[in-house]
Amino acid sequence: MDGYLAVANCKELKFTTLMKNEVSDEQLMLLYARGDTSAFERLYEKHKGGLFRYCLRQLSNRAKAEECFQDVWMKLINSRENYQPKALFTTYLYRIAQNHVIDLVRKERKTNLETELDDAVDYAESSEKGNEVSGLIIQNDKYLKLRTEIEGLPLEQKTALLLKLDAGLSLEEISVVIGCGKETVKSRLRYAMAKLKDLLGELA
Repeated sequence: MDGYLAVANCKELKFTTLMKNEVSDEQLMLLYARGDTSAFERLYEKHKGGLFRYCLRQLSNRAKAEECFQDVWMKLINSRENYQPKALFTTYLYRIAQNHVIDLVRKERKTNLETELDDAVDYAESSEKGNEVSGLIIQNDKYLKLRTEIEGLPLEQKTALLLKLDAGLSLEEISVVIGCGKETVKSRLRYAMAKLKDLLGELA
């Protein structure tokens, strides 16, 4: 009997482990809202890298980025009981991050974030070009100039570009995060990519 129980417990453990591996971010957030701190730890480990890069590139200051990064997680923690999986967790997380970045930038620079852009050449849906830019950004020394150019983009363009590159969000998800239409997102990405196009050619 003891041997049977040991086998059964082993199977149950493997099943539980398998189920944990298949749990979505949205399910993890719901589990955390019910008090499962290990669910939060998994979410944090999965998203901390991309979120910190996003904060750093938005604010261009490590100390401010670290503070922003911590504030975003605190906002998520404090709002956990009200969480509803109406969208992807990634969209939910970066919406919190974007709203906080906007608050910080408005306080420091008093920037008008509602500037509308005209149409331009469409690079927004080119995953190949997006991957090219993302790969260049990772190489810190060689592509310092490219990162500097990205940091110099207007905030609304840089935000859309970084949500695409760092967070890997789709056009629809970006539109939810920044609260504007899909066509506006495409337009902002077009302008950002058009400005970087010549530099990409030089670094290729």
